[in-house]
Amino acid sequence: MPGCGSIDEVGVHPFGMMNIAQTQSVAQIGISVEPVELLTQQTPVASAAVSTIDSFTQFTQKMLDNFYNFSTSFALTQAQMIPNPSEMFIPANIVLKWYENFHRRLSQNPNFWKS
Repeated sequence: MPGCGSIDEVGVHPFGMMNIAQTQSVAQIGISVEPVELLTQQTPVASAAVSTIDSFTQFTQKMLDNFYNFSTSFALTQAQMIPNPSEMFIPANIVLKWYENFHRRLSQNPNFWKS
């Protein structure tokens, strides 16, 4: 797929043409290991809601979204395409159709892929 190489392989960042300002940021993440007894005594955030979908379904939906966004980030118009017999191009509408079908089947039966 065009543009899939690392920054070193390609020579430019794949989103280099977007003129995104480069700012240096610092983030700190903390992890606390607590006994289960202590956690059961804590009160959840008022706006927190229990997820109604299982983690596999949630993962699959996120994976679908990620694949669709990733693949369409390489979309070109026909005028932008440079003929290259060694590359295969998949029309974006085919990827969208697959995405919609998979998403529909997943919402109807999260275990459809097992059969």
